[in-house]
Amino acid sequence: MKRILPIVFLFLVTATMAQDTTSMGSMSMSVPSVPKIVKDHYTVSGGLLGAVNIDKFRLKGSNPTNAKYDFKTGWAGGLWLNFPLGNVISLEPQVMFSEYDYRSNITDGSQYYGKIDYISVPVLLKIHAGHALAFTLGPQFDFVTKVKDNNTNFTKESFKQNSTSISGGIEIIPHGRLTFFGRYIYGLTDMDVSNSSTAAEYRNNNIQAGVKVKLFGRHVPADSDGDGVADPDDKCKSEFGYKRYDGCPIPDKDGDGINDEVDKCPDQPGTVKYNGCPIPDKDGDGINDEVDKCPDQPGTAKYNGCPVPDTDGDGINDELDKCPTQAGTAKYNGCPIPDTDGDGVNDEMDLCPDKAGPASSKGCPVEQIVVQITADFKNILFDNAKATIRPESESILARAAAVMNEQIPNSSFYIDGYTDNVGGVAYNKKLSQARAQAVANALVKNGIDRSRVIARGFGKDNPICDNKTADGRQCNRRVEVVIRNVNQQESQKSIKVNP
Repeated sequence: MKRILPIVFLFLVTATMAQDTTSMGSMSMSVPSVPKIVKDHYTVSGGLLGAVNIDKFRLKGSNPTNAKYDFKTGWAGGLWLNFPLGNVISLEPQVMFSEYDYRSNITDGSQYYGKIDYISVPVLLKIHAGHALAFTLGPQFDFVTKVKDNNTNFTKESFKQNSTSISGGIEIIPHGRLTFFGRYIYGLTDMDVSNSSTAAEYRNNNIQAGVKVKLFGRHVPADSDGDGVADPDDKCKSEFGYKRYDGCPIPDKDGDGINDEVDKCPDQPGTVKYNGCPIPDKDGDGINDEVDKCPDQPGTAKYNGCPVPDTDGDGINDELDKCPTQAGTAKYNGCPIPDTDGDGVNDEMDLCPDKAGPASSKGCPVEQIVVQITADFKNILFDNAKATIRPESESILARAAAVMNEQIPNSSFYIDGYTDNVGGVAYNKKLSQARAQAVANALVKNGIDRSRVIARGFGKDNPICDNKTADGRQCNRRVEVVIRNVNQQESQKSIKVNP
Protein backbone atom coordinates (compact mmCIF):
# COMPACT_ATOMS: atom_id res chain seq x y z
CA MET A 1 0.00 0.00 0.00
CA LYS A 2 2.84 2.35 0.88
CA ARG A 3 4.42 1.73 -2.50
CA ILE A 4 1.21 2.49 -4.33
CA LEU A 5 0.62 5.86 -2.58
CA PRO A 6 3.37 7.80 -4.42
CA ILE A 7 2.20 6.45 -7.76
CA VAL A 8 -1.39 7.48 -7.03
CA PHE A 9 -0.25 10.93 -5.98
CA LEU A 10 1.82 11.30 -9.14
CA PHE A 11 -1.20 10.27 -11.22
CA LEU A 12 -3.43 12.78 -9.48
CA VAL A 13 -0.93 15.57 -10.04
CA THR A 14 -0.59 14.68 -13.72
CA ALA A 15 -4.36 14.48 -14.13
CA THR A 16 -4.76 17.85 -12.44
CA MET A 17 -2.21 19.32 -14.84
CA ALA A 18 -3.98 17.87 -17.84
CA GLN A 19 -7.33 19.09 -16.58
CA ASP A 20 -5.97 22.57 -16.01
CA THR A 21 -4.47 22.64 -19.51
CA THR A 22 -7.76 21.54 -21.04
CA SER A 23 -9.69 24.07 -19.00
CA MET A 24 -7.37 26.83 -20.11
CA GLY A 25 -7.77 25.79 -23.71
CA SER A 26 -11.55 25.91 -23.50
CA MET A 27 -11.46 29.26 -21.75
CA SER A 28 -9.31 30.73 -24.49
CA MET A 29 -11.82 29.70 -27.11
CA SER A 30 -14.89 31.03 -25.29
CA VAL A 31 -16.22 34.55 -25.72
CA PRO A 32 -18.04 35.93 -22.69
CA SER A 33 -21.46 37.22 -23.44
CA VAL A 34 -21.09 39.94 -20.83
CA PRO A 35 -18.00 41.86 -19.71
CA LYS A 36 -16.03 39.85 -17.18
CA ILE A 37 -13.82 41.95 -14.96
CA VAL A 38 -10.49 40.26 -14.29
CA LYS A 39 -8.09 41.08 -11.48
CA ASP A 40 -4.34 40.82 -11.81
CA HIS A 41 -3.46 37.18 -11.05
CA TYR A 42 -1.44 34.12 -11.96
CA THR A 43 -2.96 30.94 -13.31
CA VAL A 44 -2.17 27.42 -12.15
CA SER A 45 1.28 26.56 -13.47
CA GLY A 46 3.45 23.49 -13.59
CA GLY A 47 6.40 21.84 -15.20
CA LEU A 48 9.59 19.84 -14.63
CA LEU A 49 12.43 20.25 -12.17
CA GLY A 50 15.91 18.94 -11.69
CA ALA A 51 18.21 19.40 -8.72
CA VAL A 52 21.43 18.44 -7.05
CA ASN A 53 21.10 16.87 -3.59
CA ILE A 54 23.88 17.48 -1.09
CA ASP A 55 22.95 15.09 1.69
CA LYS A 56 24.03 13.17 4.79
CA PHE A 57 22.67 11.47 7.88
CA ARG A 58 22.60 13.65 10.94
CA LEU A 59 23.31 11.45 13.99
CA LYS A 60 21.68 12.19 17.31
CA GLY A 61 21.82 10.26 20.56
CA SER A 62 24.21 7.43 21.58
CA ASN A 63 27.23 7.29 19.30
CA PRO A 64 30.00 5.36 21.04
CA THR A 65 31.97 4.84 17.83
CA ASN A 66 31.87 8.58 17.12
CA ALA A 67 30.46 7.83 13.66
CA LYS A 68 29.57 10.73 11.42
CA TYR A 69 28.47 11.35 7.87
CA ASP A 70 29.80 13.95 5.47
CA PHE A 71 27.79 15.75 2.78
CA LYS A 72 27.72 13.84 -0.48
CA THR A 73 26.13 14.60 -3.84
CA GLY A 74 23.02 13.03 -5.24
CA TRP A 75 20.33 14.17 -7.62
CA ALA A 76 16.62 14.65 -7.97
CA GLY A 77 14.13 15.16 -10.80
CA GLY A 78 10.39 15.40 -11.07
CA LEU A 79 7.26 17.47 -11.54
CA TRP A 80 5.77 20.51 -9.82
CA LEU A 81 2.37 22.14 -9.75
CA ASN A 82 1.67 25.62 -8.36
CA PHE A 83 -1.74 26.81 -7.13
CA PRO A 84 -1.94 30.59 -6.60
CA LEU A 85 -3.76 31.66 -3.43
CA GLY A 86 -3.37 35.29 -4.44
CA ASN A 87 -0.56 37.32 -5.94
CA VAL A 88 1.62 36.87 -2.84
CA ILE A 89 0.99 33.33 -1.57
CA SER A 90 0.76 30.06 -3.48
CA LEU A 91 0.78 26.37 -2.69
CA GLU A 92 3.17 24.15 -4.61
CA PRO A 93 3.22 20.37 -4.29
CA GLN A 94 6.08 18.55 -6.01
CA VAL A 95 6.81 14.93 -6.85
CA MET A 96 10.47 13.96 -7.25
CA PHE A 97 12.57 10.92 -7.64
CA SER A 98 15.53 11.57 -5.32
CA GLU A 99 18.79 9.76 -4.84
CA TYR A 100 20.66 10.40 -1.59
CA ASP A 101 24.30 9.31 -1.12
CA TYR A 102 25.38 8.45 2.44
CA ARG A 103 29.06 8.07 3.28
CA SER A 104 30.22 7.37 6.87
CA ASN A 105 33.69 7.80 8.30
CA ILE A 106 33.45 4.19 9.54
CA THR A 107 33.71 1.67 6.71
CA ASP A 108 33.75 -1.63 8.65
CA GLY A 109 30.14 -2.28 7.78
CA SER A 110 28.66 -1.25 11.07
CA GLN A 111 27.54 2.04 9.52
CA TYR A 112 25.47 2.39 6.36
CA TYR A 113 27.57 3.21 3.35
CA GLY A 114 25.60 3.52 0.09
CA LYS A 115 22.64 5.13 -1.72
CA ILE A 116 18.94 5.31 -0.97
CA ASP A 117 16.30 6.18 -3.59
CA TYR A 118 13.16 8.03 -2.54
CA ILE A 119 9.92 9.28 -3.96
CA SER A 120 9.86 12.75 -2.38
CA VAL A 121 6.74 14.83 -2.08
CA PRO A 122 7.42 18.40 -0.85
CA VAL A 123 4.34 20.50 -0.16
CA LEU A 124 5.58 24.07 -0.15
CA LEU A 125 3.93 27.29 0.88
CA LYS A 126 5.46 29.97 -1.34
CA ILE A 127 5.59 33.61 -0.34
CA HIS A 128 6.39 35.95 -3.22
CA ALA A 129 8.46 39.02 -2.50
CA GLY A 130 8.03 40.60 -5.94
CA HIS A 131 8.74 39.19 -9.37
CA ALA A 132 12.36 38.26 -8.68
CA LEU A 133 12.26 36.45 -5.35
CA ALA A 134 10.11 34.04 -3.35
CA PHE A 135 10.51 32.16 -0.08
CA THR A 136 9.38 28.56 0.38
CA LEU A 137 8.45 26.67 3.54
CA GLY A 138 6.72 23.36 4.10
CA PRO A 139 6.89 19.66 4.87
CA GLN A 140 8.40 16.97 2.67
CA PHE A 141 7.30 13.36 2.67
CA ASP A 142 9.83 10.75 1.54
CA PHE A 143 9.06 7.16 0.57
CA VAL A 144 11.99 4.72 0.26
CA THR A 145 12.01 2.77 -3.00
CA LYS A 146 15.47 1.26 -3.10
CA VAL A 147 18.50 0.78 -0.84
CA LYS A 148 21.99 -0.01 -2.13
CA ASP A 149 24.64 -0.80 0.56
CA ASN A 150 28.24 -1.05 -0.58
CA ASN A 151 28.96 -3.50 2.28
CA THR A 152 25.75 -5.48 1.74
CA ASN A 153 24.96 -5.30 5.45
CA PHE A 154 21.84 -3.14 5.12
CA THR A 155 18.65 -3.71 3.19
CA LYS A 156 15.55 -1.68 2.47
CA GLU A 157 13.96 -3.10 5.59
CA SER A 158 16.80 -1.63 7.68
CA PHE A 159 15.27 1.88 7.24
CA LYS A 160 11.98 3.52 7.90
CA GLN A 161 9.99 3.36 4.69
CA ASN A 162 8.22 6.69 5.23
CA SER A 163 9.81 9.80 6.66
CA THR A 164 9.01 13.44 7.13
CA SER A 165 11.15 16.52 6.81
CA ILE A 166 10.66 20.24 7.02
CA SER A 167 12.18 22.50 4.38
CA GLY A 168 12.73 26.16 3.70
CA GLY A 169 14.39 28.00 0.86
CA ILE A 170 14.28 30.63 -1.83
CA GLU A 171 13.43 30.84 -5.51
CA ILE A 172 14.89 33.26 -8.04
CA ILE A 173 12.50 34.50 -10.73
CA PRO A 174 9.64 32.40 -9.31
CA HIS A 175 7.22 33.23 -12.17
CA GLY A 176 9.75 32.86 -14.97
CA ARG A 177 10.04 30.21 -17.60
CA LEU A 178 13.18 29.06 -15.77
CA THR A 179 13.27 29.35 -11.98
CA PHE A 180 16.37 28.73 -9.90
CA PHE A 181 15.85 27.43 -6.38
CA GLY A 182 17.71 26.32 -3.29
CA ARG A 183 16.44 24.92 -0.01
CA TYR A 184 17.47 23.25 3.18
CA ILE A 185 15.67 20.00 4.14
CA TYR A 186 15.70 19.08 7.79
CA GLY A 187 14.67 15.51 8.55
CA LEU A 188 12.27 14.96 11.42
CA THR A 189 12.05 11.13 11.27
CA ASP A 190 14.63 8.67 12.69
CA MET A 191 15.43 6.41 9.76
CA ASP A 192 16.62 3.62 12.12
CA VAL A 193 13.95 0.94 12.52
CA SER A 194 15.37 -0.47 15.77
CA ASN A 195 13.67 2.19 17.89
CA SER A 196 16.18 1.37 20.64
CA SER A 197 16.47 4.00 23.33
CA THR A 198 20.23 3.57 23.37
CA ALA A 199 20.75 3.59 19.61
CA ALA A 200 21.71 6.70 17.67
CA GLU A 201 19.03 8.45 15.63
CA TYR A 202 19.66 8.75 11.89
CA ARG A 203 17.93 11.73 10.37
CA ASN A 204 18.20 13.14 6.87
CA ASN A 205 19.98 16.41 6.41
CA ASN A 206 19.83 17.78 2.84
CA ILE A 207 20.68 20.86 0.83
CA GLN A 208 19.05 20.95 -2.58
CA ALA A 209 19.74 23.35 -5.50
CA GLY A 210 18.19 23.17 -8.91
CA VAL A 211 16.13 24.63 -11.69
CA LYS A 212 12.45 24.45 -12.55
CA VAL A 213 11.12 24.60 -16.10
CA LYS A 214 7.60 25.97 -16.49
CA LEU A 215 5.56 24.14 -19.12
CA PHE A 216 2.26 25.91 -18.59
CA GLY A 217 0.77 28.75 -16.62
CA ARG A 218 0.93 32.47 -17.06
CA HIS A 219 0.47 35.85 -15.51
CA VAL A 220 -2.93 37.37 -16.27
CA PRO A 221 -2.88 41.18 -16.01
CA ALA A 222 -5.93 42.93 -14.65
CA ASP A 223 -8.75 43.78 -17.06
CA SER A 224 -10.68 46.38 -15.07
CA ASP A 225 -13.43 46.92 -17.65
CA GLY A 226 -13.77 43.30 -18.74
CA ASP A 227 -13.19 44.00 -22.42
CA GLY A 228 -10.49 41.41 -22.91
CA VAL A 229 -7.70 43.98 -23.16
CA ALA A 230 -5.31 43.86 -20.22
CA ASP A 231 -4.91 47.09 -18.26
CA PRO A 232 -1.24 47.63 -19.25
CA ASP A 233 -2.35 47.73 -22.90
CA ASP A 234 -5.75 49.31 -22.30
CA LYS A 235 -5.87 53.05 -22.99
CA CYS A 236 -9.46 53.19 -21.68
CA LYS A 237 -9.32 51.07 -18.52
CA SER A 238 -12.73 52.15 -17.28
CA GLU A 239 -14.59 51.69 -20.56
CA PHE A 240 -15.42 48.49 -22.41
CA GLY A 241 -13.46 48.54 -25.64
CA TYR A 242 -11.77 46.50 -28.31
CA LYS A 243 -8.23 45.33 -28.88
CA ARG A 244 -8.07 47.00 -32.29
CA TYR A 245 -8.69 50.31 -30.54
CA ASP A 246 -6.23 49.61 -27.68
CA GLY A 247 -9.05 48.78 -25.29
CA CYS A 248 -11.12 51.85 -26.08
CA PRO A 249 -14.68 51.80 -27.47
CA ILE A 250 -15.16 52.08 -31.21
CA PRO A 251 -14.72 55.80 -31.86
CA ASP A 252 -17.59 58.11 -32.75
CA LYS A 253 -15.81 61.16 -34.14
CA ASP A 254 -18.95 63.13 -34.90
CA GLY A 255 -20.61 62.29 -31.59
CA ASP A 256 -23.91 61.17 -33.11
CA GLY A 257 -24.07 57.94 -31.14
CA ILE A 258 -23.24 55.81 -34.19
CA ASN A 259 -19.76 54.35 -34.07
CA ASP A 260 -17.37 55.00 -36.93
CA GLU A 261 -17.34 51.37 -38.09
CA VAL A 262 -20.98 51.56 -39.20
CA ASP A 263 -21.19 55.34 -39.70
CA LYS A 264 -21.25 56.19 -43.42
CA CYS A 265 -20.58 59.84 -42.56
CA PRO A 266 -18.14 59.61 -39.62
CA ASP A 267 -17.33 63.32 -39.74
CA GLN A 268 -20.94 64.57 -39.76
CA PRO A 269 -23.55 63.97 -37.04
CA GLY A 270 -26.37 61.88 -38.44
CA THR A 271 -29.09 59.38 -37.60
CA VAL A 272 -29.40 55.60 -37.49
CA LYS A 273 -31.99 55.73 -40.26
CA TYR A 274 -29.43 57.20 -42.64
CA ASN A 275 -26.50 55.06 -41.42
CA GLY A 276 -24.94 57.88 -39.47
CA CYS A 277 -25.38 60.50 -42.19
CA PRO A 278 -27.48 63.64 -41.73
CA ILE A 279 -31.04 63.60 -43.02
CA PRO A 280 -30.56 64.51 -46.70
CA ASP A 281 -31.36 67.93 -48.10
CA LYS A 282 -31.43 67.34 -51.85
CA ASP A 283 -32.26 70.90 -52.79
CA GLY A 284 -29.73 72.39 -50.35
CA ASP A 285 -32.15 74.86 -48.82
CA GLY A 286 -31.23 73.96 -45.24
CA ILE A 287 -34.50 72.10 -44.65
CA ASN A 288 -34.06 68.34 -44.48
CA ASP A 289 -36.09 66.17 -46.83
CA GLU A 290 -38.19 64.63 -44.05
CA VAL A 291 -39.90 67.96 -43.35
CA ASP A 292 -39.38 69.58 -46.78
CA LYS A 293 -42.65 69.64 -48.73
CA CYS A 294 -40.71 70.51 -51.89
CA PRO A 295 -37.50 68.42 -51.53
CA ASP A 296 -36.42 69.09 -55.12
CA GLN A 297 -36.85 72.88 -54.98
CA PRO A 298 -34.97 75.24 -52.69
CA GLY A 299 -37.41 76.94 -50.36
CA THR A 300 -37.84 78.49 -46.93
CA ALA A 301 -38.83 77.21 -43.51
CA LYS A 302 -41.88 79.51 -43.56
CA TYR A 303 -43.28 77.57 -46.53
CA ASN A 304 -42.13 74.12 -45.27
CA GLY A 305 -39.20 73.98 -47.65
CA CYS A 306 -41.12 75.20 -50.69
CA PRO A 307 -40.26 78.40 -52.57
CA VAL A 308 -42.17 81.55 -51.70
CA PRO A 309 -45.31 81.24 -53.89
CA ASP A 310 -45.82 83.27 -57.08
CA THR A 311 -49.58 83.21 -57.54
CA ASP A 312 -49.65 85.19 -60.79
CA GLY A 313 -46.57 83.43 -62.23
CA ASP A 314 -44.79 86.66 -63.08
CA GLY A 315 -41.50 85.53 -61.51
CA ILE A 316 -41.92 87.80 -58.49
CA ASN A 317 -42.80 85.93 -55.30
CA ASP A 318 -45.90 86.93 -53.42
CA GLU A 319 -43.94 88.38 -50.50
CA LEU A 320 -42.45 91.03 -52.81
CA ASP A 321 -45.33 91.25 -55.28
CA LYS A 322 -47.57 94.25 -54.68
CA CYS A 323 -50.08 92.75 -57.13
CA PRO A 324 -49.85 88.99 -56.34
CA THR A 325 -52.86 88.09 -58.49
CA GLN A 326 -51.80 90.12 -61.56
CA ALA A 327 -48.73 89.35 -63.61
CA GLY A 328 -46.33 92.25 -63.49
CA THR A 329 -42.68 93.24 -63.57
CA ALA A 330 -39.95 93.67 -60.97
CA LYS A 331 -39.69 97.35 -61.85
CA TYR A 332 -43.25 97.87 -60.66
CA ASN A 333 -42.94 95.47 -57.65
CA GLY A 334 -44.86 92.70 -59.38
CA CYS A 335 -47.65 94.93 -60.69
CA PRO A 336 -48.39 95.36 -64.42
CA ILE A 337 -46.80 98.32 -66.23
CA PRO A 338 -49.25 101.14 -65.60
CA ASP A 339 -51.49 102.63 -68.30
CA THR A 340 -52.27 106.02 -66.84
CA ASP A 341 -54.52 107.21 -69.65
CA GLY A 342 -56.23 103.80 -70.02
CA ASP A 343 -55.74 103.65 -73.78
CA GLY A 344 -54.38 100.09 -73.76
CA VAL A 345 -50.81 101.26 -74.33
CA ASN A 346 -48.74 100.92 -71.15
CA ASP A 347 -46.87 103.94 -69.93
CA GLU A 348 -43.47 102.57 -70.94
CA MET A 349 -44.62 102.33 -74.58
CA ASP A 350 -46.99 105.30 -74.47
CA LEU A 351 -45.40 108.49 -75.73
CA CYS A 352 -48.40 110.34 -74.35
CA PRO A 353 -49.06 108.53 -71.03
CA ASP A 354 -51.50 111.22 -69.86
CA LYS A 355 -53.62 111.34 -73.09
CA ALA A 356 -55.39 108.43 -74.70
CA GLY A 357 -54.28 107.44 -78.14
CA PRO A 358 -54.18 104.38 -80.43
CA ALA A 359 -51.34 101.88 -80.37
CA SER A 360 -50.59 102.83 -83.99
CA SER A 361 -49.57 106.26 -82.78
CA LYS A 362 -47.69 104.95 -79.69
CA GLY A 363 -50.57 105.91 -77.43
CA CYS A 364 -50.72 109.54 -78.50
CA PRO A 365 -53.70 111.26 -80.14
CA VAL A 366 -53.05 112.23 -83.76
CA GLU A 367 -53.09 115.94 -82.99
CA GLN A 368 -50.39 115.44 -80.40
CA ILE A 369 -48.15 113.80 -82.95
CA VAL A 370 -48.86 116.67 -85.30
CA VAL A 371 -47.62 119.07 -82.64
CA GLN A 372 -44.50 116.99 -82.17
CA ILE A 373 -43.71 116.83 -85.87
CA THR A 374 -44.46 120.56 -86.17
CA ALA A 375 -41.79 121.14 -83.55
CA ASP A 376 -39.38 119.04 -85.59
CA PHE A 377 -40.18 120.97 -88.83
CA LYS A 378 -39.58 124.36 -87.27
CA ASN A 379 -36.87 126.43 -88.94
CA ILE A 380 -36.54 124.44 -92.20
CA LEU A 381 -34.62 126.95 -94.37
CA PHE A 382 -34.43 127.40 -98.17
CA ASP A 383 -32.08 129.49 -100.27
CA ASN A 384 -33.61 132.84 -101.23
CA ALA A 385 -36.12 132.50 -104.10
CA LYS A 386 -35.05 128.86 -104.52
CA ALA A 387 -36.34 125.40 -103.54
CA THR A 388 -32.97 124.22 -102.22
CA ILE A 389 -33.06 123.12 -98.57
CA ARG A 390 -30.13 124.42 -96.64
CA PRO A 391 -27.82 121.80 -95.07
CA GLU A 392 -28.54 122.91 -91.51
CA SER A 393 -32.18 121.87 -91.99
CA GLU A 394 -31.42 118.27 -93.02
CA SER A 395 -31.23 117.03 -89.43
CA ILE A 396 -34.67 118.50 -88.72
CA LEU A 397 -36.18 116.55 -91.62
CA ALA A 398 -34.41 113.36 -90.48
CA ARG A 399 -35.96 113.64 -87.03
CA ALA A 400 -39.38 114.38 -88.50
CA ALA A 401 -39.15 111.27 -90.72
CA ALA A 402 -38.24 109.17 -87.70
CA VAL A 403 -41.29 110.37 -85.77
CA MET A 404 -43.56 109.75 -88.75
CA ASN A 405 -42.24 106.21 -89.17
CA GLU A 406 -42.20 105.24 -85.51
CA GLN A 407 -45.34 106.90 -84.18
CA ILE A 408 -47.78 106.94 -87.11
CA PRO A 409 -46.39 104.35 -89.49
CA ASN A 410 -49.76 103.72 -91.13
CA SER A 411 -50.53 107.35 -92.06
CA SER A 412 -50.05 109.13 -95.41
CA PHE A 413 -49.25 112.81 -95.83
CA TYR A 414 -49.73 115.84 -98.11
CA ILE A 415 -46.73 118.11 -98.21
CA ASP A 416 -48.26 121.53 -99.06
CA GLY A 417 -46.16 124.59 -99.98
CA TYR A 418 -47.24 128.27 -99.64
CA THR A 419 -45.70 131.73 -100.34
CA ASP A 420 -46.44 135.33 -99.41
CA ASN A 421 -48.18 137.73 -101.85
CA VAL A 422 -44.98 139.20 -103.31
CA GLY A 423 -44.57 138.28 -107.00
CA GLY A 424 -46.78 136.88 -109.69
CA VAL A 425 -49.29 134.13 -109.20
CA ALA A 426 -47.64 131.63 -111.55
CA TYR A 427 -44.18 132.24 -110.11
CA ASN A 428 -45.31 131.80 -106.51
CA LYS A 429 -47.27 128.67 -107.32
CA LYS A 430 -44.30 127.11 -109.09
CA LEU A 431 -41.93 128.06 -106.22
CA SER A 432 -44.30 126.64 -103.57
CA GLN A 433 -44.66 123.37 -105.55
CA ALA A 434 -40.91 123.04 -105.86
CA ARG A 435 -40.31 123.66 -102.17
CA ALA A 436 -43.05 121.17 -101.17
CA GLN A 437 -41.47 118.57 -103.45
CA ALA A 438 -38.02 119.24 -101.95
CA VAL A 439 -39.41 118.50 -98.44
CA ALA A 440 -41.19 115.35 -99.73
CA ASN A 441 -37.97 114.13 -101.35
CA ALA A 442 -36.04 114.78 -98.14
CA LEU A 443 -38.55 112.70 -96.16
CA VAL A 444 -38.30 109.84 -98.67
CA LYS A 445 -34.51 110.06 -98.42
CA ASN A 446 -34.87 109.62 -94.60
CA GLY A 447 -36.97 106.48 -94.82
CA ILE A 448 -40.55 107.54 -95.58
CA ASP A 449 -42.11 105.41 -98.30
CA ARG A 450 -42.67 107.57 -101.39
CA SER A 451 -46.27 106.36 -101.65
CA ARG A 452 -47.02 107.98 -98.31
CA VAL A 453 -46.16 111.58 -99.37
CA ILE A 454 -47.74 113.85 -102.04
CA ALA A 455 -46.27 117.34 -102.66
CA ARG A 456 -48.64 120.15 -103.52
CA GLY A 457 -47.95 123.88 -104.28
CA PHE A 458 -50.60 126.53 -103.52
CA GLY A 459 -48.57 129.75 -104.08
CA LYS A 460 -49.94 132.74 -102.23
CA ASP A 461 -53.34 131.13 -101.59
CA ASN A 462 -54.63 130.50 -98.07
CA PRO A 463 -52.59 133.08 -96.15
CA ILE A 464 -52.66 132.56 -92.39
CA CYS A 465 -51.06 135.89 -91.48
CA ASP A 466 -51.24 139.52 -92.69
CA ASN A 467 -49.11 140.07 -95.84
CA LYS A 468 -48.90 143.79 -95.10
CA THR A 469 -46.12 143.28 -92.54
CA ALA A 470 -42.73 141.61 -92.84
CA ASP A 471 -43.59 139.19 -90.00
CA GLY A 472 -46.90 138.34 -91.60
CA ARG A 473 -45.29 137.60 -94.96
CA GLN A 474 -42.69 135.45 -93.13
CA CYS A 475 -45.57 133.49 -91.50
CA ASN A 476 -47.26 132.90 -94.88
CA ARG A 477 -44.07 131.52 -96.49
CA ARG A 478 -44.55 127.96 -95.19
CA VAL A 479 -44.77 124.19 -95.81
CA GLU A 480 -47.66 122.31 -94.24
CA VAL A 481 -47.85 118.52 -93.64
CA VAL A 482 -51.44 117.29 -93.75
CA ILE A 483 -52.31 113.77 -92.53
CA ARG A 484 -54.61 112.00 -94.95
CA ASN A 485 -57.36 109.71 -93.63
CA VAL A 486 -58.36 106.35 -95.08
CA ASN A 487 -60.56 108.05 -97.68
CA GLN A 488 -57.59 110.17 -98.66
CA GLN A 489 -59.42 113.23 -97.34
CA GLU A 490 -57.51 115.98 -95.66
CA SER A 491 -57.33 115.83 -91.89
CA GLN A 492 -58.69 118.58 -89.74
CA LYS A 493 -55.19 119.15 -88.47
CA SER A 494 -52.25 120.12 -90.56
CA ILE A 495 -48.55 120.41 -89.76
CA LYS A 496 -47.16 123.83 -90.50
CA VAL A 497 -43.52 124.34 -91.40
CA ASN A 498 -42.36 127.91 -91.56
CA PRO A 499 -39.31 128.28 -93.85
